[in-house]
Amino acid sequence: MTLLSLVLMNTGCEEQIDPANIPSEGGKMVEVSLNIGFADEADGYTIASKSDASSNKGAFSYELQPSVVTKEDATIKPDKLYNLEIQQYNQSGTRIGGIREVTATREIGSAIELSLKEDSNCQLVIVAWGDGNTTRLGTTNTLATVQKQSVIDASIINGISTDNMKKMPYVLHLEHVKVSSDGKVQSPEGEDVRLLLKRLAARLTLNWKYSYSGYTLNQILLESIPTNYNVVPNPDKTDKTYPSLLDQFTTIKIDPTSLTPDLSEQYTYSCWVPANVRGSNSSATSQNYRIKSNAPTGSSYASFIAGNTSDAKKKLNYRVYLGGSTTFDFNINSNTNYNYTVRFTHTDLPVNDRRVTIIDPIPASEKNSNLVPTANCFMVAPGGAFCFDPFKYQANGSNEANTVLKGWVANGEGGIASVKVLWQTKENGDIGDPVLGTVTSNDDHTNIVDIKRKDGTAVSTTSPLTDADQGYIYCRVAPNTTGGSGVIAAYNVNGEIIWSWHIWVTDYAPNAYADESVDDPKKRVQLYTYGKSPNAFPMMDRNLGAQAGYTDVPDGDLAKSKANGFHFQCGRKDPFPSTYSASLGNELTINTDKLTPGMLNYYGPDGISYFVRTTSTNLAANIRTTFKNPTTTYGNSKDDSWFTGSSTNMWTDMNANLKTFHDPCPAGWRVASKTNYRSLFKNTSYEGSSGIEANESMNIKTLTDGGAVVYYKSNNGGETTYIRLTGYQPFATIFKYIGGMGNLWCRETGTSNHGYALSISPNGYRINAYNICGAWALRDAHPVRCIQDRYKNE
Repeated sequence: MTLLSLVLMNTGCEEQIDPANIPSEGGKMVEVSLNIGFADEADGYTIASKSDASSNKGAFSYELQPSVVTKEDATIKPDKLYNLEIQQYNQSGTRIGGIREVTATREIGSAIELSLKEDSNCQLVIVAWGDGNTTRLGTTNTLATVQKQSVIDASIINGISTDNMKKMPYVLHLEHVKVSSDGKVQSPEGEDVRLLLKRLAARLTLNWKYSYSGYTLNQILLESIPTNYNVVPNPDKTDKTYPSLLDQFTTIKIDPTSLTPDLSEQYTYSCWVPANVRGSNSSATSQNYRIKSNAPTGSSYASFIAGNTSDAKKKLNYRVYLGGSTTFDFNINSNTNYNYTVRFTHTDLPVNDRRVTIIDPIPASEKNSNLVPTANCFMVAPGGAFCFDPFKYQANGSNEANTVLKGWVANGEGGIASVKVLWQTKENGDIGDPVLGTVTSNDDHTNIVDIKRKDGTAVSTTSPLTDADQGYIYCRVAPNTTGGSGVIAAYNVNGEIIWSWHIWVTDYAPNAYADESVDDPKKRVQLYTYGKSPNAFPMMDRNLGAQAGYTDVPDGDLAKSKANGFHFQCGRKDPFPSTYSASLGNELTINTDKLTPGMLNYYGPDGISYFVRTTSTNLAANIRTTFKNPTTTYGNSKDDSWFTGSSTNMWTDMNANLKTFHDPCPAGWRVASKTNYRSLFKNTSYEGSSGIEANESMNIKTLTDGGAVVYYKSNNGGETTYIRLTGYQPFATIFKYIGGMGNLWCRETGTSNHGYALSISPNGYRINAYNICGAWALRDAHPVRCIQDRYKNE
């Protein structure tokens, strides 16, 4: 009888049994005897044929070397099968057989007896969890649930030594297998199967020697590394990549000065890393073309950062993309050893190597005369620079004195003494570069945000800015990113935040004086005219802070999440993170001591450290408290507001109907009115607590497509906009209805600490279908859309 030695990748993407189009036919339970062993580790050096994998051209070169651990070395595998679990699923992912309790220990290759269901085309998942690991597949979970929830924290894997591997998990997922009536596990063609489990982790080793004159290698970063280990990955159905780009990724920091070199002055660092299968790109024809623009999104890389020995601000950042032995391969596979030797070969400053960033920062105030109107949000293109007067504010096309800020200064706070970066995002969740940039040091943020008097002299605690026309705040954001957001903050003489501004980094540049709809995606605005909507000015095609706006359902979960934008408590100018997840119907508890999975992560001024925002179930003592704490959400289930004191409409001046100092939109824009959304409803009566028929494109499955596509120029046809179901934050510590509800704040408030919002709720979480209702608590955090600010013409 033929033995088919199966050494599958965890996902079955390579060397899988051919399903041969055999239909699944579930039958009786049969007794099966399995012999399970461990597969040999693959070597990244030999995993594929080489193609210009090393090169002497450019500032540096690298080469995958044969692994220092050979397959004959028995210490690189566990001595037994620890905590063995076997589960059987049909092709729909429903569990149909397997073991009820794990086997604590089992000799390698020994016969294992269990009951499986007779089935001509089913799936088997076999996991040896490792000694002491309590994670389980479970007997009630579907395969989809297993793929989502069977996750092992990286800290568990990191502590495993190569000379004691019994805690290392080993996995095999057979996507197409036949369980015969006589108790044999076979390929669909009837060949018996030998089961060899694969190590969950990849092994990464870096070897280097750095000798460029005048610079010292002082930091190495392993970037875009999956935070945790997915035991049974769920590859993308189109390109077979995993993990999801919406999963959490992290940066591993290495201090090369803490390591000891060998006799040849070469340094070595090794660690376990999760699989990160990102595919290939034929444009990377040599090492010199393994650059950001050619690397698939989410590809892992190592950054070698060297500092100038005479000027600490000057640095060189060498980027080495990880992957297989061919230059176009950006995959890190499980059960594979990657042993890199990096050689730095340049003798002059590497000005012609696109893999190297030469960092020689100048203050944001230098060569920056781009004075722009002041608002609570600034839109700036990647690499852009601007300056503004913090004591002014533009509303209705006119620059006014910011009387709120001036009042606090006059009340003894002493003016603006310094500015800093508070937080920022990366380009794609945890992936990519920080969108504001990396500050020069913890104490020096002047390369991104700076403050000067008009005569160019310094601002300090003894010489702060106290009024308009005294000086400017300057900002310059990083080039070569796809955009995101950040916040810069101004501090008073007491070191407290006195005001802060949202920096929306984007190539989206809508005209704030357009008179009609514009279709160019980089300038798109939409004029809602169906139903004779009053005060109809063009509106942005996206939520405030979103990375993209759409007229139809975007392709893929990452693109959908880019439509989320930020959430705002009603009346506050401060942006709070939205969800960043493909999950539907989730409820999240917002962590105050660590990151919250499923939410967009914030990063600190260094672009590496996580910035964990805070929450408070107590109300803010007053409005000033919230300005001191722009990353804190306030609210609880007993109070409808987020601050103490009388309710006020902070987004609309009720006397003049003008944009206020608290409005979160950029200059020339303001939060949309409830009347501006009238076109999205088929009836003129669009306001109330019950569901109202929407002017919706009916070929869209709102829940599964993650949002609604609605018409705004005519009934049941014509131009459309996409509104994402982000869920919302009803209390300081809870985020609910992800993928099941989408709300947009309106600028009007209701009664008793409530406000108006457009609501889309196809599952009927709070209402049925669509409505505009004034019963939403001010403490709720919803997205907003901005409409043109031209209110003297109303």
